[in-house]
Amino acid sequence: MDIPVLNMIVRAGWIVKIILFVLAGLSIFTWAIIFNRLLYLRSVAKTNRRLLELFARSKSIRDLEKLDSKLEKSPLAIMGMSAAEEFKRILDDAHSHGNVKDWSFFLQNQFAMASESLETLVSSLASKLDHGLILLAITSSVAPFLGLLGTVWGIMNSFYEIGNQGSASLPVVAPGIAEALITTIIGLAVAIPAVFFFNYLTHRAGRLEDELDEFKELAMSKVKREVLGMLYGHRPKPETAAPGRPAR
Repeated sequence: MDIPVLNMIVRAGWIVKIILFVLAGLSIFTWAIIFNRLLYLRSVAKTNRRLLELFARSKSIRDLEKLDSKLEKSPLAIMGMSAAEEFKRILDDAHSHGNVKDWSFFLQNQFAMASESLETLVSSLASKLDHGLILLAITSSVAPFLGLLGTVWGIMNSFYEIGNQGSASLPVVAPGIAEALITTIIGLAVAIPAVFFFNYLTHRAGRLEDELDEFKELAMSKVKREVLGMLYGHRPKPETAAPGRPAR
């Protein structure tokens, strides 16, 4: 079977063949990233929805410590478990500092530390959502450049043959034009999916990162309410309360 594209590749010079080989590698690499990110982000979105439903039904932040294996690795689950750990840390610190005079200042600092810890976790989890996208951006830039390089090389070969043979007939310029054409087409074929899916996946990852930020605020609000409730909700009457520390 006579396939024009294959014939052009077979007849191309070694420079063009190297460029096409690199473009083929970039294409395989690009589609591997695309499929991996599509499946991963879809899985994250699904588990996040389940985690939010569980969080809405939960009575305590500590309920997030007991998650099934399908949920515990999702970004929101990791965030929730970290919030539960901060809740326990704040209570432990409060119960171990009985000589604190200004509990309002003490708890304000504790909540600030917890919020900072969760914010750092948000950045770490967000970087995992964006993993691989920078490589798509690089591919979308490199592939057209390689295609253009092959195009210039093919045109230069055509001019060289014209000068060498003293003729501008089609058989003389055809090989160079074919090299320019095939590298341009394949360069664009590699770059276009990389650009499209970079934008699409960046949008999907951005929405999930927004969910992380929103959930961090929800988790911190729940932590604050429960800490204050644990420390002050059942406080003894003033005449019987222990001086200098909240009742447990």
